Amino acid sequence: MTEHGRRAPIVVGVDHTDAGRLAVVWAADEAARRGLWLRLVHALDWPVGADRDPQTDPHRQTWGARFRDAGLRALDEARDLVATRRPELAAVTVLADGAPVAVLREHTRDAAMIVLGSRRLSAVTELPTIGGVAVPITAHARCPVVVVREPEHTSSEPPTVVVAVDGAQRAEAAVAYAFDEAARRGATVVAVHVRRPPVGLLAGLRMEEEIPEGRLRLAEALAGWAEKYPAVPVRREVTVGHPVKALRNAAEHALCLVVGAHGRGGFAGLLPGSVGQGLIHHAHCPLVIVPTARNDAPSAAHD
Repeated sequence: MTEHGRRAPIVVGVDHTDAGRLAVVWAADEAARRGLWLRLVHALDWPVGADRDPQTDPHRQTWGARFRDAGLRALDEARDLVATRRPELAAVTVLADGAPVAVLREHTRDAAMIVLGSRRLSAVTELPTIGGVAVPITAHARCPVVVVREPEHTSSEPPTVVVAVDGAQRAEAAVAYAFDEAARRGATVVAVHVRRPPVGLLAGLRMEEEIPEGRLRLAEALAGWAEKYPAVPVRREVTVGHPVKALRNAAEHALCLVVGAHGRGGFAGLLPGSVGQGLIHHAHCPLVIVPTARNDAPSAAHD
């Protein structure tokens, strides 16, 4: 049981960057929509051999003490930001020793979702930071992982939640999240199925088959959802091309882009390594990565 009864928290990775603050804002708004609370987590990634206890230093002004104080300031700033934006929300702070991946992965055990910020850097510079955190967390998380690279686009009419649809079963959890989010936001679900361009001598003939095949896949994946959410408009799109570019373009003005991951060590189907990392680095809106539903997932992970 969590600090606030059976309700699961939205966990936010907190740092000192503008991207980290954007993630806190997005998480606060989402928690308010879902009636959840926030757990703000900052990981102190100590270098090997560092003195973690300033009490052992006679002057108490070591870099280690300043390092810990900086983490506490980041958490205080995040908590103040939540209080200003959503004063009705309950929020707790956690300062934990350890690498960000290990610390945040531990907090996925009882979370409704986990939210990470992503700085606008080059892919090479960003890869060991947000990519190095988001990918391993997503690979093993039992809850959605949200990477906030840019603000959601609330000015588009109608507002849209874009969901990537691969195989019917692999896409089920992502489709479920997309419809639920769209219902909460009064948005349209845009279901996108991407076909890779055929290669070889018969590529031209096979290209004509791609669009009808894609429409069939979409129909299978969306079967029953319109009836479950009759008030949510649905738009279906089939495109041929590279998944990263196609999905990035489809979600350019969206509230969020929702994709699926199998949760057993990496991205599945639509999201093998390069595609998943490409979306993490280049999506123009918050990216929601939803693991395939598992029978042993904790009930606290759902509001």
